[in-house]
Amino acid sequence: MTRDELEDPRATYRQGLHWVALFAAVVTWPLICVGGSVTTYRVGLAVPDWPTTFNANMFLYNFWNAPFGVRVEHTHRLYGAAVGLATIVLTGWFLAAERRRSMKVLGVLALLAVIGQGALGGLRVTRTSTLLAAVHGVTGQAFFALMVSLCVLTGRDWVTTTSRTADPSHLRRRAAVTLGLVAAQVVAGAWLRHFASNAALAVHATLAAAVWSHAALLSWRVERLRAAVPALVPSARAMALAVTLQVVLGVAAWWVSPRPEQVVTIAQAMIRTGHQANAALLLASAVVLMLRATRHLTAPEPSAGRRPSSLDLESVA
Repeated sequence: MTRDELEDPRATYRQGLHWVALFAAVVTWPLICVGGSVTTYRVGLAVPDWPTTFNANMFLYNFWNAPFGVRVEHTHRLYGAAVGLATIVLTGWFLAAERRRSMKVLGVLALLAVIGQGALGGLRVTRTSTLLAAVHGVTGQAFFALMVSLCVLTGRDWVTTTSRTADPSHLRRRAAVTLGLVAAQVVAGAWLRHFASNAALAVHATLAAAVWSHAALLSWRVERLRAAVPALVPSARAMALAVTLQVVLGVAAWWVSPRPEQVVTIAQAMIRTGHQANAALLLASAVVLMLRATRHLTAPEPSAGRRPSSLDLESVA
């Protein structure tokens, strides 16, 4: 799907459509938190069957007096169903009101993704698979990133912006690289949370340094160029805040990480789940920044005598 397809000149800003997309994305983020709690408390198999709950209809099962692990896992299932319902509404609205064919395709893709995510979670239970649990965590983050993308692509800024600014500082490329590193870190984080090996810890820590350095440098460049690229400033600042908080939470999560035989405390759960939930916000800010850079900046055109310097635009900002 090309950028030109997403920028159909017939498209007009539809506030209702954008707000539905925003609502669906906002509703999705707490599901990351609940899913993270399932992993943190090690209760992914507290309910041994799926799609039923102890052979009862999932929506009719009375879980209020159930053990703690069952309540956490069952809440995850119910909230996942709620996100699925929100996605159905969003997809239907896209098919009915959105003129861009590419956006209709993305709406259907979102619906297929949430269905696949639910099925993947169920298979993780029925097959007792830790690998599927890790994949389920990664695809959950990817689904949230997709929902955030739909917010940007239905927003007034994307639909109404017609001119672009030169990009001699290569902000578009830097944003794409940063997003790729964040995505890789999400995978490494799932590897570490579910398998807890020294190799996973080493990869996760190395990628953390790379993500922080790239995100911090990119945010600093956008801040220096804020007069020329104002549309990139909010997401760049959000990314800088999220990546800094992520490093702090990551160190804290490693420091308080319980041993397999230990009971997880509330403080430990809050830190470790917060680390995972904030990773989703970091991923979302990187997605928004990359999309806005793509929308507002053009590829640099090399001069005849030399390659453009990354300081060219900064010198005139």
